[in-house]
Amino acid sequence: MILTTLLLVAGLAAAALLLRRVLGGGERYERIPRGPGRRDSAQDVYWEARVLAALNGNRAALERHVLGKQRQKPGLKRWELLRLVHLDLTRRGAARPAERPATERRRASPRGGTFRTHF
Repeated sequence: MILTTLLLVAGLAAAALLLRRVLGGGERYERIPRGPGRRDSAQDVYWEARVLAALNGNRAALERHVLGKQRQKPGLKRWELLRLVHLDLTRRGAARPAERPATERRRASPRGGTFRTHF
């Protein structure tokens, strides 16, 4: 029983290799990088388009933001950095530093009707 199962598995593996050689599908996937060097181009394009839309097409600003994020988090892939930049740029209520002078920045006031238990 065990010997029959092993022979069946070996036969299926050999048939799969032969079929891959005949159809030419083997080398197609060998060119795709694996492991930590792999870049997900579709994710790159998606997040880059979103960040560029948030920056009104300013590619120099995009690169500055991405390089700043890369200094903060050096191990991430480009699409992950772009995603973090997008989250920073589109954060609700976040004002970009150039929009407000330093003299106008003040602490957020509590909402009316909210009881504060600590200060």
